[in-house]
Amino acid sequence: MSRRFLFLLLIALAIPSLGFGPPRLTDSDLAIKRLTPQQIALMRNDPVPELTAAAALLVNPTTGQVLYAQNEHARRAPASLTKLITALVAMDRADLERRIHISEGDLEIWTMIGLQQDEVQPLRELLPVLLLPSDNAAAMAIARNLGGNVGVFVGWMNEWVDKWGLQNTRFANPSGLDAEDNFTSAWDMALIALYAMQEPMLRDILSQPEMVSTNRRLVNTNEMLRRYPGAVGVKTGTERQAGQCLITLVERRQGQALSVLLGSTDRYADATVLMDYFYRNYAELTIDLSPSPINQYVDVNGDLRPMGLQEPVKLLVRSWQMGDVTMVRRIENPTANPTPDEPIGRLQVYLAGRTLVELPLYAH
Repeated sequence: MSRRFLFLLLIALAIPSLGFGPPRLTDSDLAIKRLTPQQIALMRNDPVPELTAAAALLVNPTTGQVLYAQNEHARRAPASLTKLITALVAMDRADLERRIHISEGDLEIWTMIGLQQDEVQPLRELLPVLLLPSDNAAAMAIARNLGGNVGVFVGWMNEWVDKWGLQNTRFANPSGLDAEDNFTSAWDMALIALYAMQEPMLRDILSQPEMVSTNRRLVNTNEMLRRYPGAVGVKTGTERQAGQCLITLVERRQGQALSVLLGSTDRYADATVLMDYFYRNYAELTIDLSPSPINQYVDVNGDLRPMGLQEPVKLLVRSWQMGDVTMVRRIENPTANPTPDEPIGRLQVYLAGRTLVELPLYAH
């Protein structure tokens, strides 16, 4: 499945306009609204964020709109961001109750939480160990136990990458340690993070500042969960070649923002700059027509019928545009028995008297 990053806009207020035939609307049909001094003040163009990261991406996941991109397709070392794929592949390949045996070889690359040789834990308990303290031994143990050997598991990781069409990502190990054939891009990592956050169990783990698993207290390395209001994930990574890496997902009433940073020297400052840029300048709004007397049309038989959109539409607008939208319903096909996919008209959405978007209307 690929994601298309689209440019869309949206806001919601309603005024009724019912009619027959295909009327045309010109600029003179609706008065151009005056902007308030507050809106004018907010219309300023904020400077493009300056970051320490070698590669970065800021996107609104709801609409797919890219709001900032810097070397987003460049291949960079992923460090422990790799463990997102390790977790996804593990959940695809094994039951959560699968017992994972910790071997002496697993412990050779260091365990952050003190895993012990011959310790046995269910996969369910090791996934938080893998993701919160980012334990390398847990990654090796999961890969070895599920794949029979680490190489087979890494092959599965790369099959996952190929399946989803990520062209600038390849893995050489399940932990994210620097290696010649271990690379990703900010763009690919944004997609991987979104896939991971769609898995309820992984989302729950990645959103926790700390938790208890394997009878140990695990502290999440992602300080954005404690530093930035609304942060709900996702993962850190740090290695010599990779530098500081960080994926952050923030959810607020204004909407969602996802940032990816690779090769940063101050990842939390960079992430804060990107998130502040988003929430200072943008907001999500939903267009929907709820059942009401104004959301009806008169069909050819003279009967009132409810109408609306097939589903709510979310768009991204500049903050200064909030509350400055009107919507006009245009009825062009007032048939008495339209099919479910047959539009009966258009919903025209205007911003300050100018067309913002048109959406098909359907009988309900």
